[in-house]
Amino acid sequence: MDVNRPKTRSAHSSVSSFDPFLEKESRRGSSATEEKRMERKPSLKLFESNLAHERKGSLPSSPKQPTFVNISGPRSLAMPNIFEAALNTQPDPYKERLDDTHMRETPEFKRYEEATNIELFYDLFFVANLTTFTDVHEINAVPALKAYAGFFCILWFLWVQVSLFDVRFVQDSILERLGKACQFGVMIGLAILGPTFNPEAQKQGVFQSLAIILMLSRVILAFQYAFVLYQVWFYKDTKKPLLLIMGANFVAAFVYFVTYFGFRENDPHSRFFVVWYVTAVLETAVNIGVSSKWEVLTFQGTHLIKRMSLLTLIILGEGIIAFSKSIATITEREEAWTGPLLLTIATAVIIVYFIYMLYFDWINRDHFGSFREGIWAFLHFPFHLALVLLVEGAAQFIVWRKVVEVVREVNKRFLAAEMSFTGTSSSLLAQLLSNVTTEVFEKYNPVFPRSLKDSEKALYAIGNSTFRSIEQLKEISTLFAVIQDSIFDGFGIEPPEIEHTDPDPNEEWSKNADAFKLIFIYFFVASGITLILMNALNFLSRPKPTRGDYGRIAINFILGIGLASLASIVNTTQGFEYAQSAWILPTVALAFVLVMGMAYTKIFV
Repeated sequence: MDVNRPKTRSAHSSVSSFDPFLEKESRRGSSATEEKRMERKPSLKLFESNLAHERKGSLPSSPKQPTFVNISGPRSLAMPNIFEAALNTQPDPYKERLDDTHMRETPEFKRYEEATNIELFYDLFFVANLTTFTDVHEINAVPALKAYAGFFCILWFLWVQVSLFDVRFVQDSILERLGKACQFGVMIGLAILGPTFNPEAQKQGVFQSLAIILMLSRVILAFQYAFVLYQVWFYKDTKKPLLLIMGANFVAAFVYFVTYFGFRENDPHSRFFVVWYVTAVLETAVNIGVSSKWEVLTFQGTHLIKRMSLLTLIILGEGIIAFSKSIATITEREEAWTGPLLLTIATAVIIVYFIYMLYFDWINRDHFGSFREGIWAFLHFPFHLALVLLVEGAAQFIVWRKVVEVVREVNKRFLAAEMSFTGTSSSLLAQLLSNVTTEVFEKYNPVFPRSLKDSEKALYAIGNSTFRSIEQLKEISTLFAVIQDSIFDGFGIEPPEIEHTDPDPNEEWSKNADAFKLIFIYFFVASGITLILMNALNFLSRPKPTRGDYGRIAINFILGIGLASLASIVNTTQGFEYAQSAWILPTVALAFVLVMGMAYTKIFV
């Protein structure tokens, strides 16, 4: 073996010697990639531009007019056809430059196809306000219905004003988050004042505070539009529309502030709050009108349709929650579930489900014009108001259905006891009625001690009055009224406020009957208006309705009028009997099933 021969290195050993180096470079490359990834992560800025391009920093200059030089010569004479053809077919570079200039003078904003997280978070405050106000304010009298509609008007128009800004200009920045925080504060203020909102018995502090809150909400919006104006200041046809919107917000804020001085402690029935409703409608109309005329505020490319449909979904969800609460109320007091009660619950769900299907199937998700889209969005106010009254009325009828069944069962017990009584002693009759009353109260425990006190008082009067006298019959009627009022209280049905500290049970029963009639009226009116407005929204969003569409829309309109007209029968004997039957919700459900059937069948050509 030759020890002086040089050693040879294999290819494998050569590659292996580079392993540590390659490993080091790999680690360095991965760390560099991680650093780049961290650098690409967006950071929160003080102010984020709404524009999809760089902001212009100066006013546009007039485009330079091209200079044309006339050249004489035989070219056009020698080749007339070729020269003219080339002149007509070649693009005009100057015209293209003018088109480019016009495009550069129109700012392009960042658009979102879906609602942003901050918008969805803002919706939670709307839901919280609506739920709280609905729980506190039971619609059992006309003043309560007016108060509910009025507060919903304030809440809805505040939401829509903020949404009209967000769908076009929302961005994530420190200033934008501060603006949203202020709007959240406005919503919290409404949540604080909502439970005490009563236009028929105004508290000066409540209504003055509400005026200030509404003023601040519009001032915040005006400043948000001012930030947009700063971004597009050097573009043509941008300052005037944005200044108009800002002016409308400032004018509305001033009007709200002026109403502050209209509420006085010695005048609990002031009508200054009506100015809030009128102002909210007018400022929204101005916003929509200006947006339809100027391109800088157009709704094209925005997610306005999805925002309105999302609020519709929220209100339908409120209806499902109300149904669940009604079912829970029944479950707490009663374990028996009858067929009519199950039918009422099932048809309540069917109504909401079919409204959901019709509304979302009829939506045109494409842009159909800024003005028509604005009107379409504006019509959602009466639609949403009618819808929320519809679902609340349906939830009330679920409980009322059970109450009617329980009252009928109790009446049968008393009638059976009276029919079985063959004596002529008032004391024995009182003892018999006392036993039946005890059985009823054992099954349906009274909520208030006053019910026990009033029933004992009525039984005492029955036992100490002449048998079958008018006075005794009156006391028996009072006993029935006490028991029925106790059943209403047990199922969470409260009559309108009675001024007397010790109200007459018969008066309470009359108030409960009036509340039942009111629910019947506004439920059917709201059902009809909901169907009519859904038709109107469908018609507005359709680009070219066919003859069949016109036929279906006409029939749906007639059905809506028919549903609303049913409200007028409640004051008749047959109407009140129908109101106590299990066919109230199935009637409305059948109407929507019919509409659904026509929507998906070729009845009309």
